[in-house]
Amino acid sequence: MLGSAISFVVSLSLILLTRVFMMSNLIYQNKKEVSQILTQINQYVYNNFGIHNSYATQNSIYNSLLVRQDNDYCRKSDLYKYYHPDVLMKDTYFIREVRGLIKEILQDHYFDGIPQMQFFRKNTEIPPKYSFPLQLTLPFNYYDQVLTRFKETNQSMCLFWKNNHMQQRHSLSHKDNLQNNYYNYLQKLRQNNLDPECLLNATYIPRSYRLFQKDECIDFFNHLNSAAYKEKEKADGPQFITKLGLEVHRGRGIVVLFPHEVENIKNDYGNGKKCGQVKELKVVQQYINNPYLYKGHKIEFRIYFVFASTLPIIAYAHDKALIRRCAKPFDKFSIEKAAHVCNTAILKQTLAKEGKNPEIQDDNDEIEGDEFFIDWKLDQLQRMLLEQGKIKDPQWLQNYLYPIVDRSIIHAIRSAEHTFSKDSKLAEFFAADFLLTDDFQVYIMEINYNPQTLKSTPLRIINHTKMVKDMIDIQNAYIRSKYLRIKKLIKKLIPRITRQGKKLSEIMDEDLHKEIQKIYHDKLDQGIQLSEDNQFRLELKLTKI
Repeated sequence: MLGSAISFVVSLSLILLTRVFMMSNLIYQNKKEVSQILTQINQYVYNNFGIHNSYATQNSIYNSLLVRQDNDYCRKSDLYKYYHPDVLMKDTYFIREVRGLIKEILQDHYFDGIPQMQFFRKNTEIPPKYSFPLQLTLPFNYYDQVLTRFKETNQSMCLFWKNNHMQQRHSLSHKDNLQNNYYNYLQKLRQNNLDPECLLNATYIPRSYRLFQKDECIDFFNHLNSAAYKEKEKADGPQFITKLGLEVHRGRGIVVLFPHEVENIKNDYGNGKKCGQVKELKVVQQYINNPYLYKGHKIEFRIYFVFASTLPIIAYAHDKALIRRCAKPFDKFSIEKAAHVCNTAILKQTLAKEGKNPEIQDDNDEIEGDEFFIDWKLDQLQRMLLEQGKIKDPQWLQNYLYPIVDRSIIHAIRSAEHTFSKDSKLAEFFAADFLLTDDFQVYIMEINYNPQTLKSTPLRIINHTKMVKDMIDIQNAYIRSKYLRIKKLIKKLIPRITRQGKKLSEIMDEDLHKEIQKIYHDKLDQGIQLSEDNQFRLELKLTKI
């Protein structure tokens, strides 16, 4: 009896082992060939597209994520996803090193590959303690260290990854770069003999002078010393503000040129004699002194937009806008910065001076309450304008404001696109701050990457949760489409490789080169679409001019 039981257990074990072995062979069928093809495709992409050693900088000596270097990681990760499609097609594995609302949202809805991950700036002493999980598809980092902080940079960007940063994002976010690209873009359009209306449509920044350009600097001080300027200043208040380039946001570096500040800038530049000598990346921009007012306060509205890819450039604008009002009532002669700059950091400073104690939420540094952040949709602005009789079209947003906003963002992207690395692994999250005048002119004031996510009210947490999930939905849709295209190609290549007994590199011809290029370019296909309720529903059409 006991012998029969033992025989039964042994037989059952053998059956199970045989089944596991057969399933393993079935799942990992042609593993050698698949591994070879994935490696060759990744090498081809590395040699021909944007992610390459030019990303490596002197900062590559730092390991700010405490992640172990693994030169074979991408091969293992890509191979794992090939044979386990659910980790990419159904699940989402991410990493993020900075705490805050975005990380909380990601952890609530997706799989955190390294939950304990933190950021250690310029770390050379703390030894690595983590490894990237093979399932990882979305390194959703706050900083761009996945691009720049690894010695084996190409190995840290795998075929089935979508990175939420592009190194050249500063082409839009740095004020000096934004101005440089804008001026060069307009010049190019003029050289193409575009008609005046087209040029006017491409004008999205107020008149500006780049003081780091000698000729423009001299022109500015000539104007500043003119009788016409003095008369205009006396009648209408300050005519210009100054901004600093590079990574300067949250109101830092913004100076309204009142008479005292005019004298300061004259001293700094020797009233124009030091133009070409002062190397500071300072921009002087026309001050818009006729803003549309909400309850007597100047307002700005923020439009969020994302790059889904840079190969080709695919961008989506968010359907909602955050409207912010300045802390102080608007008076064009007021010397209070808080009356002119609608910025959270300026607002916090103003309330602190008044003895108030605004509640700060985590690392988002935002103010509690709806008093200064008006609404999450521009419909309220449209309703106010209709009630005030300033507009008559009930579809004013769709027929007037949104087309101008979208066109401005498109022109801004077009002006900087020549600087972008072209790679379908890259994405980015931006916010453009707009100003509306009382005669309905619309200007971009600045563009930020990694824009702050408000955690000031329950409603804003809900709205930002939806926005982050929609961003992930976009990134997932494009990476899943590409995954299916690559998988189809591999299945087509396997018989050819096994039949000829050659490596992919040995049968690579012009037609195969073109096919790999085609499938590597981002697009939505293979039955993949964005979720129907995705609020980044407006794809910005970046057609050639």
